[in-house]
Amino acid sequence: MKTLKCASFFAGVGGIDIGFEKTNNFKVVYANEIDPYPVKTYELNSNIKVDCRDIKDVKSDEIPDFDVLLAGFPCQAFSIAGRRKGFDDEKGRGTLFFEVARIIKEKQPKIVFLENVKNLASHNDGKTLETILKTLDRLGYYVKSDILNAMDYGNTPQNRERIYIVCFKDENLRNNFIFPEKIQLTTKLDDVI
Repeated sequence: MKTLKCASFFAGVGGIDIGFEKTNNFKVVYANEIDPYPVKTYELNSNIKVDCRDIKDVKSDEIPDFDVLLAGFPCQAFSIAGRRKGFDDEKGRGTLFFEVARIIKEKQPKIVFLENVKNLASHNDGKTLETILKTLDRLGYYVKSDILNAMDYGNTPQNRERIYIVCFKDENLRNNFIFPEKIQLTTKLDDVI
């Protein structure tokens, strides 16, 4: 399999990116993160110089060509830990998905991988997720989504439920994609601390 090039948005410290690169099937060629503090960590762990601009200021023609778009778009507007204002979030965080959609529309990657809090699935009686899925469908993507808990997949004692939305331009790829099988958690918190 040829190595697929990834562009990462809301990259944080690069956790998603590292996971993709560790498979040896993906190479991150671009990362965007507005917060300078996680960028320092990202750049210490990577050869990528992170683009620290607001995603609203990033033009598609400034992004190198890529096959896979990765985005853990801001969750504060959907999280049960926040005010759950969704697309009406007064700080504008809830609408940043649409900036990702703009880049998807203009760059047309083969694969899109989105991650967010579990509550995105039920936010506003499911209407928020429905809007996101309809947007991806209109952009020509075939979608699979599921809520997974990190403790079931990495043998790390943590409780971190997230929704993963995986989108493909090719319907056959979507039909053949399966979310990973759970693995048994054998590591205890005492083993880590």
